[in-house]
Amino acid sequence: MVIGVRPRVELSGFWRFKPDPGDVGESSGWFRGFDGDLIYVPASWNEQSPDWDGYGGVAWYQYDFHVPREFSGLTAWLVFEGAGYLTRVWFNGLSIGGHEGSFTQFRLRVNGVRFGDWNRVVVKIDNTLKPDSIPPGEGMNSTYFDFYHYGGIHRPVYLEFTRECFISDLFVTTRHDGYLKVEVESNCGKTHNIALELIDSGGSTVYSRVVESRGLVAVEDRVKVEPWSIEHPVLYRLAVKLLINGEEHDEVMERIGFRTFEVRPSGFYLNGESIFLKGFGRHEDFPIFGRSLPGPVLVRDFHELKGINANSFRTSHYPYSNQHLDLADEFGILVILEAPLVGLREQHFKDQAYLAKAKAVISEMVRQHRNRPSVVMYSVANEPNSIVDEARVFLGELISHIKSIDPTRPVIYTSHRHLEDKALGLGDAIALNTYFGWYSETGDIETGVARVTKLVDEVHARYPDKPIIITEFGAEGYPGLHHDPPVAWSEEYQELFIRRYIEELSKKPYVRGLHIWNYADFRTPQNTRRVILNTKGVFTRDRRPKLAVRAIRELFAGLR
Repeated sequence: MVIGVRPRVELSGFWRFKPDPGDVGESSGWFRGFDGDLIYVPASWNEQSPDWDGYGGVAWYQYDFHVPREFSGLTAWLVFEGAGYLTRVWFNGLSIGGHEGSFTQFRLRVNGVRFGDWNRVVVKIDNTLKPDSIPPGEGMNSTYFDFYHYGGIHRPVYLEFTRECFISDLFVTTRHDGYLKVEVESNCGKTHNIALELIDSGGSTVYSRVVESRGLVAVEDRVKVEPWSIEHPVLYRLAVKLLINGEEHDEVMERIGFRTFEVRPSGFYLNGESIFLKGFGRHEDFPIFGRSLPGPVLVRDFHELKGINANSFRTSHYPYSNQHLDLADEFGILVILEAPLVGLREQHFKDQAYLAKAKAVISEMVRQHRNRPSVVMYSVANEPNSIVDEARVFLGELISHIKSIDPTRPVIYTSHRHLEDKALGLGDAIALNTYFGWYSETGDIETGVARVTKLVDEVHARYPDKPIIITEFGAEGYPGLHHDPPVAWSEEYQELFIRRYIEELSKKPYVRGLHIWNYADFRTPQNTRRVILNTKGVFTRDRRPKLAVRAIRELFAGLR
């Protein structure tokens, strides 16, 4: 639910920061205030100083700000769009709560605001990586996943204000034929009405309705609208107001599009028409900013995605920021929204407490992004080691859970265990990560291509009623490394690998999606397989194109 219209105080800017490797800050009273270095929020802490690079423990943030007197009498909420891994928050020296997880938004009610005066927020973040973290690991360079474990306040923070009665949740369902369903949950002990207004890009009202509410109300209707599509991503503004005796007490806003997405045995369909999903796995990773992608970088990325003829990406391997997905809505890019459950092992499948934690983060992810037209599918996990029976039960629980919150979207998970995978058929489509010709058959692309085409034939024979999407395939292309003939790590090898995979897999009528790994190079833990970065990106970390980009643009143009 995008708010946007409530009073707020933005807290982006230069904060005070202090690492706490001995975890002595709380007992020393740092929650009341401390002396520290300057740091910028939102951004990860790791690359803002050489002293903090590689640090993965406890650290503290502090920010002093003024709250206008005219907000007096309103209820204050401190909103974090993404911080972690473990977050605890104090406001004017008083504890107001905490949160687990780095990639989903959370809000904490604040008492004791000094209106017309200065206030202090102090945040303790523990980014220690443990086997029961989401995602799991055992240290900064002992992750169960292949991307850097950034710490900090990665996404925007602000203080938001509501009256006593406010709208607490909003779920919007649409179809391209103009079907509209709006479910509104309100926190109000008084008799009240909910007013809906649908506004087009020119500012004209195309639909409005007022209904009585007792806390939860659902409205279904048909409206005359233009559908949202890849070619024409038409967005409408849905304003939802809470009225008491005709007086407005709250208003929230959501940008919505009218579209229908389906998975059928023959493939993927947008607004009733067959579509081939062509695009990338991505990461939110950029020099200095870490997990926070600056706005200009996002704009550049989406122009490049459209220019390369891509139409989709997966939020590997965690839900992305509001800004990131706002642009997907704007540009008409389809999104597979993935939960931060990557690298799960047998111990996780047998752990009921971990299952409960996984369900909680999935709930947060879905409720935050389920109204977006760009989000067409969910992925509950990436590359679980699902070769044991417990994995099928675990992943089946997650799929059922996500469908109970949002029954309108298909659900998958991505498998690297292929035919050994005990849960492979559980999703609405089959999603495979394949690297034959890189991690195996290294240097022999044609043998790798033969293996992957044989694999998809066998998977299709076992699950003939489910389309297949290859959610990862690619090879490292070290920037500026060239060789004739193509050899592993050269840009020529990466280009040839991607070309041959696309050429051969696109001939299979049941393969209806190809996502290259990765859009851009990204930072990884230190290990002997990587030189700081994973260089499977077809763009460098700072967005310079590699040799493969030209070939991908040409090949994607022919995929329908």
